[in-house]
Amino acid sequence: MVAPVAALAGASALVLFLSAMGLFSLMSISVSRRTREIGLRMALGANPRHVLGRIVAHALLLMAIGVTAGGGLVLFFVALGGGPTGRPADDVVSFAFWVGITSAVMLGAGLLACVEPARRALRINPIDALRDA
Repeated sequence: MVAPVAALAGASALVLFLSAMGLFSLMSISVSRRTREIGLRMALGANPRHVLGRIVAHALLLMAIGVTAGGGLVLFFVALGGGPTGRPADDVVSFAFWVGITSAVMLGAGLLACVEPARRALRINPIDALRDA
């Protein structure tokens, strides 16, 4: 009985890792494509902290919407009786814990993905960012 549980936990961890890497790639490319916008803001005299904060806030808003919608749908279907035990009250509590862990991992991956490209874009000369982008 331990082997199937370990296999299921390993498969779940692998899926979570691959999903986090996909989100990381998507967010990193999304922020990297905004180099021209960041260069323009810096050329106009914006504070680097405000530019970085705006980029991170926008990314976190998008991720929060996705996490809320996905987690809400999972819990909704489990509450309708779609859980493994068939007892919605027990399944919702169990799934709420795992949705929380998944949400934390995804938000962390997305945050890490948007901070470094934005910091890199803030370090380059604004004129070069406008010329290259």
